[in-house]
Amino acid sequence: MPKTSTLTPQQRSQLVLRRLSTEERAEQTARRAGVSEQTLYRWRHEFIRPGKQTMNGRGAEAERAKAVHRLEGAIAERDQMIGELTIGKRITITLTATSS
Repeated sequence: MPKTSTLTPQQRSQLVLRRLSTEERAEQTARRAGVSEQTLYRWRHEFIRPGKQTMNGRGAEAERAKAVHRLEGAIAERDQMIGELTIGKRITITLTATSS
């Protein structure tokens, strides 16, 4: 059964930051902390993942905003066209009714 670490999330983050900022081998860092190398790599992945999502999120949000702006423009154009066609149809109906 795997042993759970007694390190706090803050201690884990500090350990991962130390590993990322030095040229010390992962094996040495893990041994010093009393954890397996695989655990250290898992913590690193967990530490980095939110940063990746945040960075991707900004770009994705900008793309979504552009798409929404484009779609709003297309809807406004269609609304205008529908309005013009509706007015034209009413004029045609009115002229047809008065000429009869």
